Amino acid sequence: MSDLTIKHIEQSIKDRKRLHLRFLDNVKTYKAFLDLEEKAFADGSLNKKTKELMALSISIVTKCEPCMEWHLDQALQSGATDEEIYETIDVAIEMGGGPAGAYARFVLNALEYFRRKEKSM
Repeated sequence: MSDLTIKHIEQSIKDRKRLHLRFLDNVKTYKAFLDLEEKAFADGSLNKKTKELMALSISIVTKCEPCMEWHLDQALQSGATDEEIYETIDVAIEMGGGPAGAYARFVLNALEYFRRKEKSM
């Protein structure tokens, strides 16, 4: 993985963390969105891991790299395996075709990034 790719992923994470409080203080819908997110991803008939994998697939199809990074991280923290990530990418490609395959490369880079980060801890 290139240094540029690593910097791209790290910048996405830094931006999310850095701007979180500004969003809370200034964007009227943000707190409601966070509440919605908490309810949507809570364990129910589907567990959090399954829901994060669904969101990852949707993120690939909608070409949202920050969403891909976030939902991949959340899926991994919820116990998703590499094989489950690859199957999630399969679903995204079936639903989104070639463009989803191209954007899924970002997920593979982010997966490598998070796995390296795990090993260094």
